[in-house]
Amino acid sequence: MSNINPGQFFNNFSNNFNGINTNNIQNTPLNQNQMPQMQQNTPLDVLLPNYIQQLQQTTSQLASLNQQQLTNMIKDLLNFSKNFDSFLSQLTVNSQNINQQTALLMLASTLNLSQLSSLLQNNSKDAMSNLYQMLAQYNQIGVSIKDEQFSELSKLILFVAASATSDVQSLKTTMLMYLPWLPLTDPNAFKLEIANAGSDNNDISDDFVTVLIATENFGNLQANIYKTQQDGIRIELITSETFPQNDFVILMKEESKKYSININFQLEKKEIFNKSKNENTKTQVSMNTSPGVNPFLLLISNALIKNVHIIDDKENLKEKRKEKINNGKSEN
Repeated sequence: MSNINPGQFFNNFSNNFNGINTNNIQNTPLNQNQMPQMQQNTPLDVLLPNYIQQLQQTTSQLASLNQQQLTNMIKDLLNFSKNFDSFLSQLTVNSQNINQQTALLMLASTLNLSQLSSLLQNNSKDAMSNLYQMLAQYNQIGVSIKDEQFSELSKLILFVAASATSDVQSLKTTMLMYLPWLPLTDPNAFKLEIANAGSDNNDISDDFVTVLIATENFGNLQANIYKTQQDGIRIELITSETFPQNDFVILMKEESKKYSININFQLEKKEIFNKSKNENTKTQVSMNTSPGVNPFLLLISNALIKNVHIIDDKENLKEKRKEKINNGKSEN
């Protein structure tokens, strides 16, 4: 996040408060880029004013946080890994590092949704406790957090806790935390379903994820993501005629290099996926996954949605530049 280190914001005071009270910062893990240089055994009347000033600057910036920054802050409060690949590898194969070996293990695994729900529920309780403790400690030294700032943070944590009552909702909320530009609490921005295991469809027994995206600039898009027998991934991509499929393939191949997992593409364009843009067009995502939720396919789905957003966002920037140029010409 720009200007704010969320982990430092939520941890520095609770970590350092005792050190300040005892006039001793020897065991205080201050961030040297943010805090003034202090000698050990610095007097309280010297250290505390500087520290309060730093906290006041940080809390004042809370009011300007956007949706993405708030969601990243919630991840810090929940003690979740910053990256989706690290989070899934820790949850499924108990590894902090993601490489080809862990990717293959994830590809052969099934995500335990009950475990995920329990994690969200327990970590949400801890996050709320830490948030109230932080608020009390800040107030104790005269640093105030505005009600609307605290309310927004607590509302998001409570939303995460409420989602833990359902395995599907737990997975949906987790996916949204790693797609932070989609509103976490908007039910229309992201929809997720788990296919019925009792369906007669022969594909249900396979590992698959289907992603449907309504883009702002390129109409609709459908991606069917499968695990192949050769320990690889196949993506069947169907888009409008205007969607830059080659750009998408380049971005996804860059993604696959991180895990040394091969991705094969089947590309198709359909006129029925075309859709005219209007001022009210917003990105919407729907996902449908197999009953045995594959963590690596979720990771690829996350990368796919993210890269479609990158392409869509670049088009928005192009449109804004054109509009700016046209406005300049009209003024002349």
